Order: sequence, then C-alpha cells, then structure tokens
Amino acid sequence: FSALSASFSMILVTELGDKTFFIAAILAMKHSRILIYLGAMGALAVMTILAVGLGHVAPMLLPKAYTHYAAAVLFVVFGFNLLKDAYQSGSGVSDELEEVEAELGGESGESEPLQGGGRPEPSRSLAFVPAPLLQSFTLTFLAEWGDRSQIATIAL
Repeated sequence: FSALSASFSMILVTELGDKTFFIAAILAMKHSRILIYLGAMGALAVMTILAVGLGHVAPMLLPKAYTHYAAAVLFVVFGFNLLKDAYQSGSGVSDELEEVEAELGGESGESEPLQGGGRPEPSRSLAFVPAPLLQSFTLTFLAEWGDRSQIATIAL
C-alpha cells in the first residue's frame, strides 16, 4: 500500500500544471470530453506500463546500488528543476500553457485536404478511430515521453 500511495502522490504533484494537463484541458474545450479523456488515459496507461517495465528490468541489468543512486540523483535534479521553474515563473501564463497552445494552434484540421462536404479525408488505416481521440492519445503520449513523471515512475 505504501508503494501505491507514494506513486500516486508523486505523480499527482508532478502532473499538475504539466504539458499533458494543458493538452487535455485545451482539447476538452474543443472536442468531446469523453473522447479526450479516453485518449489521454490510454496514452498514460501505455506510458505507465512502459515505465514500470523499464523500472523492473533496469535493476536486473545494472547493479542495485547504481539504480538506487541514479534514482536519488534524478529526484534531486527534478526537485531543483521544479524549484527553479517555480522561482522563475511570473504571475502570468506559464510557458508550458503557451507552448501547448502554439502546438494545438495549427491543428484545427484546416491544413488537411478537404473533400466535397468540407470534411477532412479520413485515414484508411485508422478510419474507425475518432480524430479527437487519436489526437489526444498521440499528443499525450509524445508529451509524456521522457517527462518528469515517467522518469520518476521508472525510479520508483
């Protein structure tokens, strides 16, 4: 039970105000909330499985002392990074929110080729997956790759 509470509290703290938080919030304002939720949760589930698998395999490949010290160093580095970000952030909009808005700004579907009805041409291989779900999954998955919470999950 202590591992569950430690991982839950650690991920809760690292994800608040993170890029994935803003991606889900902004996409949910534009599209169906359930589709955005399913896409984001699917991506987070896949990333958690990958991180837990790597965290399970890494101690088998490296001596336990190395992985223990590497985890401690990562926590210290990320702690200092969070403190530095908090110190440098102003009272305005955060850099991550601006970055997410810039990434999502050009993805309204206007740049895709249009057919007669004014709708984007569906992809042949993923025509059965709603576009907002796929967009939410992809953006969340890519934003989480190498993120603080993923590294922390590996270290736990």
